Amino acid sequence: MPLPPENIRRWKELAVLLPAWLLLMYGLAVLGTGFPVRWRYLHIHQGVFGLLNFTLFYTAIRWPFPQFLEGRKVLPMLARLLLLVAGVTLLKYFIADNFFREEVLYQGYRDNHVKLYRTFWPYARSAFWTHGWVLCAAMAYVLFRAWLEADKRRQQLSRQQQEAEMGILKTQLNVHFLMNSLNSIYSLALVRSPQVIDATRTLSHILEYMTEQPPAAEYRSPLSDEIKYLEDFIAVHRLRTGCDNCVQLFIDGDPQACRIAPMLLVPFVENAFKHGVANQPAKPVTIRLECSPQRFAFTVHNFKMTRRKDKTGGIGLDNVRRRLELVYPRQYELQIENSEEEYNSTLHISW
Repeated sequence: MPLPPENIRRWKELAVLLPAWLLLMYGLAVLGTGFPVRWRYLHIHQGVFGLLNFTLFYTAIRWPFPQFLEGRKVLPMLARLLLLVAGVTLLKYFIADNFFREEVLYQGYRDNHVKLYRTFWPYARSAFWTHGWVLCAAMAYVLFRAWLEADKRRQQLSRQQQEAEMGILKTQLNVHFLMNSLNSIYSLALVRSPQVIDATRTLSHILEYMTEQPPAAEYRSPLSDEIKYLEDFIAVHRLRTGCDNCVQLFIDGDPQACRIAPMLLVPFVENAFKHGVANQPAKPVTIRLECSPQRFAFTVHNFKMTRRKDKTGGIGLDNVRRRLELVYPRQYELQIENSEEEYNSTLHISW
């Protein structure tokens, strides 16, 4: 039967902490005593009793301190610590008295050359400071680990909030785009155009692509797929207007080698279709796309309709600005040039 993930994590933590503890104990002892080193003395104090101190440390980070962080009850924590320190002190004194009296408890001679050994209470008082430092290290470790876990939860919450916001933003774009596309197909259906079949098929491809994209802010789709999505959108517009030369698309670079946040480009084109000249080949909507391993550039230029002066660009461009802040923070540059007759938007992204 496989071990639960929490038990596996604890065994891994123990496998890291124990060697690190012994290495620290031996290292500090060697640096403090210098050479030559009394290896028996070193192994007893840093090895045997170092393991006992580690037992105190590891038990403290598993029992009193985590329960204190959960309930914030001081008196139960102090009672558990007192019980733990008393148990470790008794165990250490028992081992010292039965196996290492000369190395641990020996204090010297009396006048008649009788050896003196520390009794339990003097030994417990001398061990108090050691146990205090061990418990301080355990508390610091527990607080640091709790801070890391809290920071991890904050990052997960922030990621979830970003994904939720991304989902809302993409839903707004999808609904806006869908309404415009359905209006275009409806216009074709009113005049009983046979092109309505092609327009419906193209719209189904667009919707399929839109529904396949996950809301994760870090997700990137192949640029070639985004271009195909853009071309389908342009195809619906051409079917509605009956003007193939009213939209010009130029691509420079290798789209197969680049990846981009999905559905980021269409709002610029949709804005140009909505507020620009729709059916005059002499005043086309010009779309330029350049991609390289280091940089991406996307430009949309359109001439304005003189009879309609919208003060806003709808939800599209404001939506895109917010998405850019989420998916490409400090990596993008968006320039808008708005004159009486022309509108030009340029997006640069550094990969």
